[in-house]
Amino acid sequence: MKILLMEDELHLRQNIKKFLNIKGYKVDDFENGEQLLKYANLHDYDCLILDINTPEIDGFEVLTYIRENDISTPTLFISALTDVQKVLKAFELGAADYLKKPFDLAELEARMLRSNPKKSSNCHIQLNDSFRYDLQNRTLLKDETPSKLSLTQKKFLYILIKNQNSLVTFDMLRDYVWEGKDISHSTILSTMRDLKKILPDSFIQNIKGEGYIGVIPTTK
Repeated sequence: MKILLMEDELHLRQNIKKFLNIKGYKVDDFENGEQLLKYANLHDYDCLILDINTPEIDGFEVLTYIRENDISTPTLFISALTDVQKVLKAFELGAADYLKKPFDLAELEARMLRSNPKKSSNCHIQLNDSFRYDLQNRTLLKDETPSKLSLTQKKFLYILIKNQNSLVTFDMLRDYVWEGKDISHSTILSTMRDLKKILPDSFIQNIKGEGYIGVIPTTK
């Protein structure tokens, strides 16, 4: 999925973009509506995440412009506003959802996917004839039987699946699987070795000194 993010608070914008990038989404981020309307190709996104109170042109004005130009991309508003009338206005303009700040980034992703059911419905990824991954429930199935994985193993596998056939660096693993904790390189290696015992032999490709690639066969 390709995401458009508009948020004027730099730290929050960077955190959202980093989180979504780690989860495998492509994100174009903008500080305000003027910048967004000048540089973004509004037909090029699967979901829009808009702050309401931004300088120059705010989120309401951006969504009004988008809907007036017959662009129906699902839109999620994020805001610290608690005024019921403002929330109602967001939905009247055609927002799919509204999330009040502060929020957990995992909830942001969940609401983002819920607002875009066409993109989230294709959630089964075939690893080989025996294994498939249920992306929505984050479950590894072998011959339709769920595999028992630890929470760390589940998160490790999820980030490989979300970035399928692309490099997942050691830093990305530390940021997502271990939430930025200063864990040792041997801990990553140990988790990878344990996963390899469960997964198809060819799934995890080691890129020496950089990280891993979760190799998903291409369908013909």
